[in-house]
Amino acid sequence: MFIQGIKRRGHTYYAVYHGKRLANKVVRETKLYIGKLEDLDEPKRIEIENKLKKLQDTTLIQKFHNLLYSTGYTFPSPVSTWNVKDVYSYGPELALHKICEEIDLINVINRHTNKGGGPDLGMVVEAMIIARNCDPCSYYQLPDWYSRSSLPFFLSFPPSEITYQVSLNALDYLQPETTVAMQVDLYENIKHVYGYECERLDIDLTSTYFEGKECILAMFGYSRDHRSDRPQIVIAFVVDQKGVLVTHRVWPGNQTDAKSLEQVDTCLREDFALKKAPRVVDRGIATWKNIDYMDEKKERYLVALRAGVKNTGLLEEIETPKDEWVEMEENSVAASVIKGRRKYVVAWTASVAETNKKERMTKVTRAENKLNKLLESVRKGKVESKKQRDEKSGWILKNFAVKKFLEVEDVREDEVSFTITRKKALLEAEKYDGYQVFVTTETDMSEKDVIDSYKIRDEIEKAIQTLKSALGLHPQYVRTKEHVLGNIFVCATAYQLRSILRLKLRECGFDMSVEEAMKTLERLKAVHIAVGNEGNVEVYRKLSGLNGETRTLVEVFNMSENGKFPEVISNRPWDKITQSAVP
Repeated sequence: MFIQGIKRRGHTYYAVYHGKRLANKVVRETKLYIGKLEDLDEPKRIEIENKLKKLQDTTLIQKFHNLLYSTGYTFPSPVSTWNVKDVYSYGPELALHKICEEIDLINVINRHTNKGGGPDLGMVVEAMIIARNCDPCSYYQLPDWYSRSSLPFFLSFPPSEITYQVSLNALDYLQPETTVAMQVDLYENIKHVYGYECERLDIDLTSTYFEGKECILAMFGYSRDHRSDRPQIVIAFVVDQKGVLVTHRVWPGNQTDAKSLEQVDTCLREDFALKKAPRVVDRGIATWKNIDYMDEKKERYLVALRAGVKNTGLLEEIETPKDEWVEMEENSVAASVIKGRRKYVVAWTASVAETNKKERMTKVTRAENKLNKLLESVRKGKVESKKQRDEKSGWILKNFAVKKFLEVEDVREDEVSFTITRKKALLEAEKYDGYQVFVTTETDMSEKDVIDSYKIRDEIEKAIQTLKSALGLHPQYVRTKEHVLGNIFVCATAYQLRSILRLKLRECGFDMSVEEAMKTLERLKAVHIAVGNEGNVEVYRKLSGLNGETRTLVEVFNMSENGKFPEVISNRPWDKITQSAVP
């Protein structure tokens, strides 16, 4: 192998090539791209040498050194005494740590717990929360991740203090009797630091299931993850108008959506003192009982009604013909009526009507196919009694939820055979396709404002998706009730940090998602270079990966002070060699 440069536009770009013969000519294969050497510094040189070593050609290092000498490069000390001691992940950890400092997370955690002795609980919890955002590993893997990150230096908290058992012990302290008070203080700090008030509360529920042995909290229930074969728990999350997480609540897996609102609302009113912010909830929670409850408590709200438009009688009360309703967007219209403190907005959308009809007819057709197969079994004598026939046909109608649309009738009273009839209700159902009903206390809002405001709910839906996909909310692998509750608090607070990152990006007008920002910040690495000279060993730090994009994020997330970054090198008891100041 050999190193050769190619000149392009006034610069020379170097690479390692391997020559090989194909047919009657020699071609070269690129084994390693090196790039320009004009602005080469020590960390970059050492990085290139490490890559050259991996090519397993002992002559390449000498060839590289000869090339550097020919370009006038000056080595600060004998080459053999330089080596990369460590490379630490730096960018994402620093951005998240700065947020923890801004909202005073460590002090809030410690203030609400009575932990005696052992590692600082606030620091352990911060490490667990930041790890969820950077690498949602298991608590067994947490110590290894922590030792490879820059957090030990930011926190002045040695890696030896975080072990698997320490992590589990920390979860035991993160129980509802303490975490609700923590979330109250954290949310107050967030509003104060970032300068806004709560103007809206979106409430939604999700579930997470368990693998392996059953947890005492887990029960079977309606699964949003399509895992009805697994025990689960139900979790309510609340976010404000900025998408910042406010709080959460956990129930056993058989908790229904409708029964959750009162408990969440009581917490928001009594613990968080958030009485004026409107509650925005979806159909699963918006029963008449819950709406009456919010009226009784004088709450402001905006809900998508659980009941269908047919049962409300609103179409009869709205005297305006549908072709004169207010136009929302293409093929979508709306009208409203005010009754007491409630404003009812009825919206009709052509695409929704088409979807409703298609879904209904799909279920009907599939049920008919199953019933026809049952009829064939009757004709072949495989089903011998009406009781057996009725059990099978009843299961089909129930399974496809088409009892009100299909009917099974006897051909003759003394025969098992039957006929399949489509009921009148199937045709009548089309009259109500495409309608949605919204109810709000904000009677001065227009129909369009009501519908547009409800659509903003996608913030909480994105929050739940992020908690599940990026932050390791499910499936749950911890087992005890205390560990499950503690783990969900860690996941929720991890999302709270992430939602603040998004808030900062938006306020700065930076068109980038949090995921893209975190990926970009991963380029920032703290490289430690050990230098030996006449028996003395010094360690130099080089922060690599700073370019235009990362510098912008550094500014957005307030990661440096007066152009200086927090050091990841100093005299710490866990450092094994003498260290010097960063040049």
